[in-house]
Amino acid sequence: MRTVLEKTPTPGLGDGAWFTAAIVLGAVLGFSMEPVSLPPEAVAGTGLKFLGWMVVAVLCLCLGVMARLMMFRKDEPPTTDAVFLRPTPRTIMDAPSVAPAPVSTQPENTENPEHYEIKDPFLAALDYLGHAQATVRIGGILALERVARQGGDLRVCAGTLAAYVQQWADAEKPDKRPAYHVVAALAVLSRLLPSSDPLRNLADLRRTNLAGLELPDADLSRFHLEHADLSGADLRGANFSGANFRGADLRGALLSGAVFAGASLRGADLTGAVLSDDEFGAADLTMAGNISAAQLLHIRFHPGRPPRLPAGMHLTHQNAAVAV
Repeated sequence: MRTVLEKTPTPGLGDGAWFTAAIVLGAVLGFSMEPVSLPPEAVAGTGLKFLGWMVVAVLCLCLGVMARLMMFRKDEPPTTDAVFLRPTPRTIMDAPSVAPAPVSTQPENTENPEHYEIKDPFLAALDYLGHAQATVRIGGILALERVARQGGDLRVCAGTLAAYVQQWADAEKPDKRPAYHVVAALAVLSRLLPSSDPLRNLADLRRTNLAGLELPDADLSRFHLEHADLSGADLRGANFSGANFRGADLRGALLSGAVFAGASLRGADLTGAVLSDDEFGAADLTMAGNISAAQLLHIRFHPGRPPRLPAGMHLTHQNAAVAV
C-alpha cells in the first residue's frame, strides 16, 4: 500500500494582528501612564522618562504574547509535530500481478488427526471404526453402510465389516456374548449384500467367536462360517442357504425355522441344537456330528431335494408329510 507522509502545520506564537495589538497596547499604556515618578528637574534631559515608557511597553508586549499562548493551548490542538499515514486510492493498474497460491490438500495439523476434517466418507467411516467408544464405532458401521448404498465400493465395505467382526468378536471374553457393535456390524453385513450376490463369499467369518449371538431372521446365506463358534446362538428363522458350517460349533443353538438349503454341515457339532421346522432342502448332513434322529423329526424339505443324512439315518413318513 502506498502511503503519503503528511505533516500537520505547527502554529507559531501568534499572527501579525496579535503582535500589532500588543505593541500598540504597550505604547499606549507606556505613554499614558507615569512609570517614573521623579521631580521634573531630576529627569530633565536624561531620557529616564522615555526609558520607563519603553519598559512598560515591553512588559505589555510580553503579557500579550503570554495571553496568546494560553488561549492557543485551550482552543487549538497540540503544537507538536505529528505524522499520519494516509492510504492513497488504488486502481486496477496499481494492483500487482501475483499468481494465486496453490491450494494444499494436506491437513494443516498432521500431528493430531482430530484437528482436521476428513473429506472422504469412506475414510471418515474408518476413522469412526477405530474410536475408543463403542457407540462411535456403531456410528462408523452405519456410515459405512450408507457409503456402500450411495455408490461406494461394495466389495471393500463388505470386506471391512467382515474383518471388523472377526477382530472384535475374538477380542471378547469367551464366556460373554458378542458386544452390540459386533452384532451391529454383522447385521449390516447380512443386509448389505443381496442374497444371490456372489460377493457374499466375501463374508469370511471363519473361526470367529460368535457364541451366544442373538440375530434372528438374519440373512447369512453363502457366508463362510467354518469352525465358527455359534454355540447357544439365537438364529431362529435365519437364512443359511449355501452357507458353509464345516467344523462349526452349533451346540445348543436355536435354529428353528432356519433355512439350510444347500448348506454344508460336514463336521458341525449339533449337540442339543433345535432344528424343528427347519428347511434342509439338499443340505449336506452326512458328516454332521452329534445329530440324532429326534432332532430331524420335524424338519422340512423339498421332496425332490431331500437332505443328505448321516449313514444309518432315514426320513420317516412324518417328515414326508410336512415336506415342502
